[in-house]
Amino acid sequence: MSSNQITVVGNVVDSPVRRRAGSGEVTKFRMASTDRWFDSGSGQWVDGDTFYVDVDCWNTLGAHVSGCVVKGDPVVVVGRIATSEYEVDGAKRSRPVIRAAQVGHDLSRGSAVFKRTPRAVVAGAEGAPAESADPADVPADATEEQLASAGAPF
Repeated sequence: MSSNQITVVGNVVDSPVRRRAGSGEVTKFRMASTDRWFDSGSGQWVDGDTFYVDVDCWNTLGAHVSGCVVKGDPVVVVGRIATSEYEVDGAKRSRPVIRAAQVGHDLSRGSAVFKRTPRAVVAGAEGAPAESADPADVPADATEEQLASAGAPF
């Protein structure tokens, strides 16, 4: 199976918004990534083109993002990239969207304090704890069947 895995480093350009979607919840935000390099001839940093992309964070990942990420934060996003198609005034349009598997602050540009949250546990048949299935824990290269069995909307 081919996977369109991508890592994007940039800044959050709007506040993350969390909402219900089907049987789960999604947190959405937009980010910008700008190429930047040092021009030794002028002795200055030069900005190149800016890539804007929408990011969808489902379920547990989305809950953490909505509680930790704000507009302006430098972030690193890893996930699957796809094209979202829609229609405006009868004209078909498209834009890139990343279904995030991981989102983190870019610690090369600041510091953060990490707080681990306990996982929800469901007792197994023999009383042994069994992890609950969380679509955010499904690998980005998972098949559609694996996503469906984990309850991940796509």
